Amino acid sequence: KRQNGFFSVLGVAGITGPASHPRLEIRELEKNKDQWNIYLLGLRKFQGVNQNDKLSYYQISGIHGRPYISWDGVNQSSDGSGGYCTHGSNIFPSWHRPYLALFEEVLYLNARQAISEFPNGELKDRYNKALATFRMPYWDWAAVPPSGQGSLPWSVQRPTIEVILPNGTNIVPNPLFSYTFHPFNQNNELVRTPWTTWPSTLRDPSSNEANAASRNDLVALQLDKNRPNLQSRVYNVLAMQHDYHNISNDLQPGDSLESVHDTIHNAVGSDGHMSMLAYSAFDPIFWLHHTNVDRMFAIWQALNPNSFVTSMSNPYSTFTFGSGFVADENTSLTPFHRDDSGKFWTSATTRSPSIFGYTYPELVGLSGNDTSSLVARVNALYGPNATPQKRGVEAEGKLIDRSSLTPRGIAGAPNFSGERQYIANIKVHKFGLDGSFDVYVFLGDKPGPDPRAWAREASFIGVNGMLSQSGITDAAKESQEANGAVPLTAALEAQVRSGQLESIKEDVVGPYLKQNLRWRILKTDGEEIAVNNAPGFQISVLWAEVQPAASTSEFPRIKGEYRVLMDATSGQPGG
Repeated sequence: KRQNGFFSVLGVAGITGPASHPRLEIRELEKNKDQWNIYLLGLRKFQGVNQNDKLSYYQISGIHGRPYISWDGVNQSSDGSGGYCTHGSNIFPSWHRPYLALFEEVLYLNARQAISEFPNGELKDRYNKALATFRMPYWDWAAVPPSGQGSLPWSVQRPTIEVILPNGTNIVPNPLFSYTFHPFNQNNELVRTPWTTWPSTLRDPSSNEANAASRNDLVALQLDKNRPNLQSRVYNVLAMQHDYHNISNDLQPGDSLESVHDTIHNAVGSDGHMSMLAYSAFDPIFWLHHTNVDRMFAIWQALNPNSFVTSMSNPYSTFTFGSGFVADENTSLTPFHRDDSGKFWTSATTRSPSIFGYTYPELVGLSGNDTSSLVARVNALYGPNATPQKRGVEAEGKLIDRSSLTPRGIAGAPNFSGERQYIANIKVHKFGLDGSFDVYVFLGDKPGPDPRAWAREASFIGVNGMLSQSGITDAAKESQEANGAVPLTAALEAQVRSGQLESIKEDVVGPYLKQNLRWRILKTDGEEIAVNNAPGFQISVLWAEVQPAASTSEFPRIKGEYRVLMDATSGQPGG
């Protein structure tokens, strides 16, 4: 499989056989001491592989963006540019599925190699047993975190971590904290400053100098402040959107998996590696983030089994496709070969995660076409009464369901009985500001002069990120408007509860928003952009009537279509 011809991306199923095991939330995996240790050892070994090796962490991460070189013999097309990854594309969710399966497969091989270095005995036997069901974890940035914890797990924030090695327990550099290039910037492949200055990946870097440090504490704060709005966004996509075309990419009005995904990239990177398309996959947190995006996609698929990829023209070029290429479910997901003869995976052939030997806890134990138990699980995780969830899959394979426990409302998610849904819809040229940027939305007082404090303002509702790239051609900058969303319903309902707003009806909400809704644009490098200087920027408020859910095993339903709430944003720049 590996010696001749192309590398066959088969996932862990290609190593162990067809049985599927769940990828676990990272904090859940951490509770399984043996699997946690082999995960860290495997990732550490993977990151140490020579960067000239096709199966090195460097080259597999490099498929996504820089260094813009061919992988596994798949050459650049004459009209192609950038990395292989598809964004602003109907195959955005499906392209990343074999990409993650490749990473998981090679991580598994490295973990197996790390175990082989232990002396024979009980510990090695335990690790081999743990490896059989090991799959890489995801980081759920939208759900209510475990009690006493924030959204960003401590395991990814600490520079060093304790592991058990063949010679005993040791403290080692944490492979979840950063990736250190070795050699740094070989063949000048990172090209642009400050990426050519930083020897390791950084999150919210303290400077553009070589000795810059990650500021995970500031990243964690930003994530915590925006998490309730992300919870609402994920819930809206999973519960109330039923067309693959709309949830798959950010070219359609309204929210999408891609737009939610962009927001996390920017929050974590904050001008470090994660907030730039070309460099994001080098940060180890990229793989935890994208595994969660794939999980959202898999849950959405299980809820909407009949909606999938349909033909669409894609405005952005990739390494192998020119701008304007038309993709459908049979388009090759390059550079991922499904066998050593050169056949590629497609969206159709990767439609089910089980082909690669994995699943997710929420999908374990579902029977046939009955989605009611899955609906209850989604409600428990992301619905208005969500609480911290136990994520374990019990021994017999049944998910632990806490949806029957006493619910507790939170500020960020609309309640089940609400009869209106309101969303701030943001439209802007994604590549128009020469880098990634965020749109902050407020209800009430104007935000103060310090953008770093915006997320802590009492009037802050949420932020929508646009993951972009610098050094884009002028034609590409103007080529396409991207869409994002910040749900307003929960904030409006809170105003009703506090007596600031008479009701949630549109004739009351419209004038209130006109007086109180505000927005600001901030590049990830900290520069505030005047709204009139953001090409194509337009913000509007969409609203719809909602049929409330009758039980926790049902979703609310949008009645009719979303409509523009006239005048809610008029009279302000970008409105």
